[in-house]
Amino acid sequence: MKQLIKMLMCVVTVAAFSSCNNAPTTAPETKDVAWKEGDFERSYWIDIDLRHNNGRGYWQNINDRPVDSLSTASEIKNACEALSNTYKGNKVYVTWHRQFETEDAKVVFQLWEKYGKEYDLNIVPTVVLQSYAKQELLNFSNEEIIDFVKWSLENINANEFGIYDVYIRHQPGTLQDGQLTVLREAVGNKLIRVGLQPGEPLSQHMAGGVEDTWTAECQGLTNELWENPVVVNGTDNYGRKLLHEWIMERINGEERRIVWDMIPVAWDYDEPVDSLGYVCPGDDALINDPPMKGRIELCDQYIAKWYKENNAESKFFGYSCDLHILEANSYGRPERPSFYQQLKSGNPYRGYFAEGMDEIASVYAKYIGKKLPQVMKLSLDKKKVEESK
Repeated sequence: MKQLIKMLMCVVTVAAFSSCNNAPTTAPETKDVAWKEGDFERSYWIDIDLRHNNGRGYWQNINDRPVDSLSTASEIKNACEALSNTYKGNKVYVTWHRQFETEDAKVVFQLWEKYGKEYDLNIVPTVVLQSYAKQELLNFSNEEIIDFVKWSLENINANEFGIYDVYIRHQPGTLQDGQLTVLREAVGNKLIRVGLQPGEPLSQHMAGGVEDTWTAECQGLTNELWENPVVVNGTDNYGRKLLHEWIMERINGEERRIVWDMIPVAWDYDEPVDSLGYVCPGDDALINDPPMKGRIELCDQYIAKWYKENNAESKFFGYSCDLHILEANSYGRPERPSFYQQLKSGNPYRGYFAEGMDEIASVYAKYIGKKLPQVMKLSLDKKKVEESK
C-alpha cells in the first residue's frame, strides 16, 4: 500500500510545479528563529519503531489498528551508529505516527536522544498529525499534541519539532492548519515541515521545511537526458530544468530555511511511460529502481552551483533523505531482511538500493564541517540596533 502515497505524490507534484510561479510564499516574523548556527544539515527521516509500517495513524486511523511493538535500545543504538558513521548524517527526523501511545513514545524518543548524542546526531521528534486513511482524521487532540511537543522541547530537542506530511493539507482552514495555529501559539516558532511539496506555500506556522524532489531527480533514463532534457509531450521542463525551477522558487520566494531531499529510491526505469523516462509512471514498491548511478552527485553539483550563482549561499542549509520510502521499497521487492531489519541488527545494508545510499553518504561526506551562515543572526542584530535608535 506504500505505493499509493507516492502515486498521489506524483500527481500532487506535477500539479504543484505547473503552478510554481503563482504560488506565494509568506514567512513568519524572524525574531524567533527555530534553529541555531551550526553544521550544514545532513539529515535522514526514519520511523521511530524501525519497523515496516503497521499502518496505525498512517494508512489507518488510530482507533482502527492495535498498537505496535517498541524498538529496543540495541536496535536504536545500531541505527544511530550506521546513520552517523556509514551514512554520514548529523540529524535524524524520528517520525512517530502514533504506532504506540504517548508514554511509550517518550521512552523510545529518550533512547533515540541518548544514542543520537553518542553518535553526534541531532534528534528531531517528528509527528504525523493527520492520517492518510480514507477518512483523514487527526492523530492527536490539540491538548495531546501541545503537551507532547512541550515535553519534546524540554527533553529531546529545544530548538526544533518536525511535522511530517507528503500531502498538501496545510492550507488556511484545514484541520491541520487549525491544530498548527494553536500549536505554534503554545510552543513558538519551532516547527519544521518534513515532506514539503514543490510549489506548495510553506505554512505560516512553520520555521522551515524539508522539500521533496522525487519527480525532478527521477526524470531521464540517462544522466545526459537528465542534464539536457528534450521535448516530450510539448515540454522540455524535466530533470535539471525542473529541479532548477524548484530551487529558484525557494531562493527567490522564501526566507525561511529549506533543505532538499536526496532520493534513495527512484521510479521504474524498465517500463517507462515514454521512451526517455521523463513522464512519471507512478510508484510501485514492487518494481521501483534505485536512482541512476551518479544522479544524486549530479543533483548536488547543480544545486550548489545555483545557490552560488544567485548569491544565495546564505540560504543553502543542507540535504535530507527519506528512509521511510527506502524501507517500503526494500520490503516490497521483497528483501529479507529488509533495510530496517539490517539497520537495527547492526549489519551493513547491501540490498538493491545500496548504491544509492552510498552515493548519498558520499555527497554528505563532502559537507562534513561546513557551517551554516550567520546571515539570520546578523539581520536580527541589525534590527535590534535600528529599533534602539
